[in-house]
Amino acid sequence: MTLLRLRKLARDLWATRARIAMMTIAIAVSVLTVIAFLSARAVIGREITRNYADTHPASATLHVPGGVDEAALAAVRARPGVLDAAARATVPARIRVGDGPWRVLVLFVSSPADPQRINKVAVEEGSWPPPQRAVLLERTALDFLGVHTGQRVVVQAGGGAPAAMTVTGAVHDGGVAPAGQEQTAYGYTTTEALAALGLPGTLDQVRIVVGDHSTAADDPSVIDRTAQRVAAGLKAQGHPVSGIDVPPPGRHPHQGQMVMVGFVMLAFGLMALLLSSVLVATMLGGMLTAQIRQIGAMKAVGARTGQILRMYLAQTAAIALTATALAFAPGLALGGVLAGQAARLLNLDIADASPPGGVYAVALTAGIGVPLLVALVPLVRGSRITVRQAIDDHGADRAVPGGRLERVLTRLRGLGRTRMLALRNMFRRRGRLALSVGLLAVAGAMFLTGLNTADGWNSLVGQGIRQRSYDLEIRLDRSYPADRLTALARSTPGVRDAEGWGRTATTVHHPGRVDVAHVYPDEGHDSFTVMAPSADTRMVHLPLKAGRWLRPDDTGAVVLNNLVPGQQAPGVGVGDSITLTVAGHPVTRRVVGIVSDFGTLGTAYLTDRDYAAITGSPGQAEMLRVVTGRHDAATRQAVLDRLERTLARAGVGIQQSTTLDTLRVALDGHVLVLADTLIALAILMGFVGLLGLASALSTGVLERTREFGVLRTLGATGSAIRTVVLTEGVLTAALSLMFATVATLPLTRVFGNFIGNQAFRQDLPYEFSLPALALWTLFTLAGAAVAGTAAARRASRTTVRQALTTV
Repeated sequence: MTLLRLRKLARDLWATRARIAMMTIAIAVSVLTVIAFLSARAVIGREITRNYADTHPASATLHVPGGVDEAALAAVRARPGVLDAAARATVPARIRVGDGPWRVLVLFVSSPADPQRINKVAVEEGSWPPPQRAVLLERTALDFLGVHTGQRVVVQAGGGAPAAMTVTGAVHDGGVAPAGQEQTAYGYTTTEALAALGLPGTLDQVRIVVGDHSTAADDPSVIDRTAQRVAAGLKAQGHPVSGIDVPPPGRHPHQGQMVMVGFVMLAFGLMALLLSSVLVATMLGGMLTAQIRQIGAMKAVGARTGQILRMYLAQTAAIALTATALAFAPGLALGGVLAGQAARLLNLDIADASPPGGVYAVALTAGIGVPLLVALVPLVRGSRITVRQAIDDHGADRAVPGGRLERVLTRLRGLGRTRMLALRNMFRRRGRLALSVGLLAVAGAMFLTGLNTADGWNSLVGQGIRQRSYDLEIRLDRSYPADRLTALARSTPGVRDAEGWGRTATTVHHPGRVDVAHVYPDEGHDSFTVMAPSADTRMVHLPLKAGRWLRPDDTGAVVLNNLVPGQQAPGVGVGDSITLTVAGHPVTRRVVGIVSDFGTLGTAYLTDRDYAAITGSPGQAEMLRVVTGRHDAATRQAVLDRLERTLARAGVGIQQSTTLDTLRVALDGHVLVLADTLIALAILMGFVGLLGLASALSTGVLERTREFGVLRTLGATGSAIRTVVLTEGVLTAALSLMFATVATLPLTRVFGNFIGNQAFRQDLPYEFSLPALALWTLFTLAGAAVAGTAAARRASRTTVRQALTTV
């Protein structure tokens, strides 16, 4: 490039420095969002896998009710395909700090001599193994329980007597979710502590790692076959296996949440890239429009199209390179903040916060490649302008006299000359108007869709709570007469109603095989349960997705909740038969209905009559659901405390007790990371869109300098010119609002249903947030007014002399 052209570029950059600065900032913000979203997604996706892999998770857990000895364990380790094996136990329990309420506790138990090679944890405080009457807590449980190292707590397990234990340390377990999110504390202790809890010191689980040489298998069928062979071997040695758990290989319990967070970040990152492209096209189009006469002058003195194109491409490249350089460090920093927030919500340690190289490649493409690619269209068109076209340019698109739009504008009445002039000015550059409106409409649609989807999450939680007409749920250590349980509950002050339900764990049964469940070691995530309410139950009202609810006389029917077809029995539907193992008995039932049951894990509903026939214990219940007289949190907790004392005096053992408020907090915790992510990204997208609107308005004013000079010669006041510019900006913003609102209607449905089905296997309730629409309307119109104010002030100060000297 010659020195003369370089001087031309430098002078152009200086003469339009405000516009160039606006373009640079706009592109930089878009690139910053792309870098932040994609780097956070990449880091969290990598770290959640690493955190889980660092625990060396068991490929399968075999339940051996009688436990195993060292000889049997050694034989398991020696089997082909087994890399390692360990004896463990998982004990459901409760924990209490001081006079506080009982909280759910899951105890992971191993031998003091266990080398902790499988499902291992990182000790952050204290040491392993803990003393005899001590427990280590997962680090997130300390804040959840309000306890500190060295403090005494009360633990109760298996319906036994409460026992005092000491918290001697904290660990990080990369295989469990945060305690607050699950409303469950996780404890780690040895068989020596079981005696203090009144339990036998039997380790009734054999956890195995399946693989070839030193690599763990990631094929579920390979793990299943190996686990079945190990189960057969244990049975031959006199250690029968009652069931096998095979969780998804290498997949963290909350991997689905992270996949959704990653998807949302990717979707919004791509939308930010789209906005960046529209910004570039809008601003370059305006810049070239303002220089049409300069291009014509260069053509008149012999400049060729290729020379002009290369000159403006170099200018675009300089702007894009500067914007990308400005965006890189802040984008990575923001990505780190987003990744750190997600890691905190998912209980992850981030060992490496640097994003992979692919993120840098995408960032460079977004910041430099995309602007240059998008710039080709307006730059090629602008560089091909002839001298005659440049002389004939009057700042408007060529229109057909008497065209439809012109006729519509002509018929408008009552707007006044100023507003009519602003309206006509909007449509003078229809291509630029389409880009400006499209830019803001895309940003608005993503902003509204994000907040609508977040409202959908919250609505789903509310729906899950409203489906439950009870206030308290108490799971018992074994079955008790249902009439006795309900009588004890109703005699407790504050209880209005109570029902006893049958409840037991179940699995899908396949003849000739040990039953396989897909539950995780915490025996909660992806678990499968049979519940048996009374036929006329008043405690739940579950919406039907297909089929019907149970009838009182049903004995061969089952209703499944929406999680079962996806997790436990893929493809099963209404009319199909399913064979379940219930209380040790395989039973085949016809699926008569599938219900939406958010907040409940995989569940099969049987009638109480059918359940009694299967278990051979009519009138028995393993769970109590209670309605309190008042429904506030304090009343529920007070009634629960009284009811627990009543049951304890009657000799009824409690395994777990919760209030509806505890469930609400747990459900909120599961959607919090997604809802917060959507809201944060929506706000960022809104900022990008408003910045683009400000850029487009400023560009429009600058390119019409000559026009404002003409208006001055005709007697237009500065106030009138300001009104024209402000009105044009507000009308452009209002037009974009209409398109954004229309686009949001189907986008909310598609986006919400996709995320809901991926995360929870059900559609999100459709929500259109009127507050979000009002907020976006306010932001858009205020942004247009602010951007228009600066541009209008510049336009109103344009003199006739400045207009005449503008080339």
